[in-house]
Amino acid sequence: MLKELIVKNIVLIETVKIEFKKGLSVLTGETGTGKSILLDSLGLIVGNRVDFNLIRHGKTDASVTAIFQIHEKHPVIKVIQKYDINFEDELIIRRLIKIDGKSRCLVNDTTVTRNALIEITDHLIEIQGQFDDRGLLDIKTHLSLLDDYSNHDKLIDDTKISFTEMKKLKKFIKEIEMKEQRLNEDSEWIKDSLDQLVILDPKNGEETELNQAKQLLSNREKIYNTIIKAKSIIEDEDGLEDLINKLLKEFDDLKSYEQPNFVEAIDSIYRTKAEIEELKTFVNRKSTDLNEKTDDLETINDRLYELRSQARKHKCEVDDLIKIKIELEEKLEELNKNDSNLNNLRDNFIKAKESFKLNSKILSESRKKAAIRLSEKINEELPYLKLENANFEIKFEEIDFESCSIDGIDKVIFFASTNTGIDKKPINKIASGGELSRFLLAIKVVLETEMQNRTLIFDEIDSGIGGSAANAVGIRLAKLGKTYQTMVVTHSPQVTSRGHNHYLIKKQDIQNKTISNVTELNINERVEEIARMVSGQTITNEAREAAQKLLDN
Repeated sequence: MLKELIVKNIVLIETVKIEFKKGLSVLTGETGTGKSILLDSLGLIVGNRVDFNLIRHGKTDASVTAIFQIHEKHPVIKVIQKYDINFEDELIIRRLIKIDGKSRCLVNDTTVTRNALIEITDHLIEIQGQFDDRGLLDIKTHLSLLDDYSNHDKLIDDTKISFTEMKKLKKFIKEIEMKEQRLNEDSEWIKDSLDQLVILDPKNGEETELNQAKQLLSNREKIYNTIIKAKSIIEDEDGLEDLINKLLKEFDDLKSYEQPNFVEAIDSIYRTKAEIEELKTFVNRKSTDLNEKTDDLETINDRLYELRSQARKHKCEVDDLIKIKIELEEKLEELNKNDSNLNNLRDNFIKAKESFKLNSKILSESRKKAAIRLSEKINEELPYLKLENANFEIKFEEIDFESCSIDGIDKVIFFASTNTGIDKKPINKIASGGELSRFLLAIKVVLETEMQNRTLIFDEIDSGIGGSAANAVGIRLAKLGKTYQTMVVTHSPQVTSRGHNHYLIKKQDIQNKTISNVTELNINERVEEIARMVSGQTITNEAREAAQKLLDN
């Protein structure tokens, strides 16, 4: 609900603060007093593009502030949470504009973009007769309005669930198919590469071992001769082995002297003897190995070439070929799994698709039945609004299955004609602002719900009507005001008399300045204002009596 509107430095307004109430509020005033200024100000609140000519002459900036009271289940809460806007039970929306062409949008002191402002205020306020691309005039809202009236939430939920599942599976299948396509394009290469690595059977550390073997074979004769010489130095007469034994014998003769240093020396000789024996074992084994070695240098070079060729092919080190082999095996296994998974997913997709088709068909049938009922009720309402020759119809357009949405297979548009013999057009194409407003009023009255979400504002709704027709418009606006906070800018005394609250917009000349003000009227003041609307500038007692009679009805 719109609680308060504060306007500063907008055209004829210096500062105006209006406290609004529940029910139907009527705004009246003579032509040129500034009623359109208030609508322009509210237009800024709902995100209209800024016209900097609105700034009052002589001022450098202007502002419009609207304070909305929201209940804990209001749909706008999800939107403001999306934009991380802090709130309790109020939203303070402010639009600031400056003469230098700059402007700002703030919601609870958080700066937001104009698009965000539009998204937020679409849940708070609807201005009919001013902005043809919003509210009831937005074709995109017609389907949801019909659904609200139809009261088939279960069918809507079933359709949404099956559509979401169908889309999710379709996306998943596409991702796997693309992945599989990439794998299939490489499958021959993968299989061939894996076969080569299986045959090659690389081992950990094999390149290092082969390099060592290659080095040994390349210097085999020199190494063998060195080993033989070493063997001779150790084993020949007066060699290391013979000399160490002699050394031990000499020191053994000194044991009887029981000198600690001698014992340490003997231990050192024994350690040396043990190391010489290890060395002897090594040279004997190595000489035997070299003598019996059958490795072929060409074979080793061929093996190294194959290993390194595969490493270049896979752009890795030779020691990583084992890991590459495992990865190729996993890719082939994945190809086999994908085939099985894709078949299951395709089966599930077909089931989800059939479920969506069934649910959306049932939902569509329910919508078409509800559309007939809704159209009949709206057409019954039109004569009371002096639209006797007008006709309303809800039309369904076929949607290609590939273009269907979470809302099902229907595209719904409200059509209307204002005169007999005139073809029906989409409701936002009706030329007359007054006729359009009355059409929208009829729709709103019929679509009346318990959710008091948005403030409805009507402009020019009494255009071209009077008497009983204007009275009928007033009655229906008052009825609407019981459900929605409703406002109407009007020139009709009949409409005005039906208001629960009455605001007068008046222009005054003060200190060589023309200023517009807004005042809430009491019952006596209302009589005077309605009498003015009945009789003009000269208010007669008869006009006052007529005004009182209107208020008493």
